[in-house]
Amino acid sequence: MSAASSHDILDQRYPVGSRVVIALAPFRPSDARVLSEGLAAAGGPVVSPSGNRILFVGKAQAGDTWQIYETKPSGGRLKSVTAMDGGAMDPAILSNGDLVFSSPVPKAGESWRSGKLPALYAQAPQGQPRRLTFGSTAAVEPTVLGDGRILFVSARLSTNPTDAPNLALFTVNNDGTEVTAFALDRDGAPLVQRPRELRDGRVGFLATDIGTPAGEMWAEAVRTARPFASRAKLFSFPVSQCRSVEPAENGNLLVSFETRAVSGLPAGAAQAGSFAIYRVGTNAATLGQPLFDDPAWNDIEAARVAARANPMGHISAMVPTKKTGTILCLNANFIRLRGTNNTQVAKAARVRVLTGDGVGSARPLGEVPLRADGSFLAEVPADIPLGFESLDADGRVLSQLAPAFWVRPGENRSCLGCHEPYNRSPRNVRPLAAFFPSVKLTEKPPTVAQQVP
Repeated sequence: MSAASSHDILDQRYPVGSRVVIALAPFRPSDARVLSEGLAAAGGPVVSPSGNRILFVGKAQAGDTWQIYETKPSGGRLKSVTAMDGGAMDPAILSNGDLVFSSPVPKAGESWRSGKLPALYAQAPQGQPRRLTFGSTAAVEPTVLGDGRILFVSARLSTNPTDAPNLALFTVNNDGTEVTAFALDRDGAPLVQRPRELRDGRVGFLATDIGTPAGEMWAEAVRTARPFASRAKLFSFPVSQCRSVEPAENGNLLVSFETRAVSGLPAGAAQAGSFAIYRVGTNAATLGQPLFDDPAWNDIEAARVAARANPMGHISAMVPTKKTGTILCLNANFIRLRGTNNTQVAKAARVRVLTGDGVGSARPLGEVPLRADGSFLAEVPADIPLGFESLDADGRVLSQLAPAFWVRPGENRSCLGCHEPYNRSPRNVRPLAAFFPSVKLTEKPPTVAQQVP
């Protein structure tokens, strides 16, 4: 690998020479056809719901930025579909055919809260990219759920900027509205990658722990019905490192495992320490033999080339001409403490709304008094990171949410309380704040660094 090819995380994941291939049954390596011909490196293939588009990341030359390319299963001319300054990665496809991706590609060694943070973008064919996420941590690895939401990986903010990253899964609509925590909150291995919706009502992902040897990952899953209370290992049998999990036909999974330390394989089936692709049933008790194993290569990612159900769409309620959105909090005194639903001991009298980059530079936009039921309604700037501090009558901070979410132009956002409890629906009553005009906290514009590109 040349010095120029080790500057970002994709150079580490897909070194020069990496390629995307298509294989047909009986999946002999000699029959595989290269789809990324002409590129210096490529990887991360995804297939459109129609089955007639394949997208992946690639770079034309070793020193170029990574961009997203498109081709057809039959092959043919490659088409570059992004031209992002700083590169693009993690393609996914919305129900209307628009591309979703993350940009820029982080440099090697950058953290989730430093450097030029990646955000999610959507882009129509022949259209311009439009930004979807505006948080104060990186947003990467999007995938589109069946209900149309975009699931992605980001880091939960801590009040201590030196804390290790606590990665979790979040969802957002395809217009960037209603960003919401989906799963994972200091409940296991803190590092997660490559979430994918499976056919059995679960979301699978790769996990690893801080301090684990580089590249060592295993597969886990959560149930979409109770994502915060169902985290578990995806496979019941012992396996070595895992590099990808993708849904396949009939509820099966396409999985990339390292063949070393896998028991039961015939002698000579693969080189020790290489990765191969397996077809695994969700209830399988053993791994079985590889579906595709090219001993000359590490086979690290696989996606089934076939039509599948199109995700649901989403009708946007954004008002692009507006520069603000509104937040309706139903009860700022309803708070989740130490993983339980509870009421804080002291009662909050008002809430301070914050903005900033989440690395100790949060600044107040203003304060909003609470109504008798703990509710408030505020108009806030759109497309900047937002956070809250609840204060008692003497101005003491009772609870804090660092700037981590946002509202889009014209978005009317509601929440249950500060550090909203998981799996809890609010009472069906109209909050008192809804009877009064919103408090306007819009006199301080975002900084240049937080402007939409």
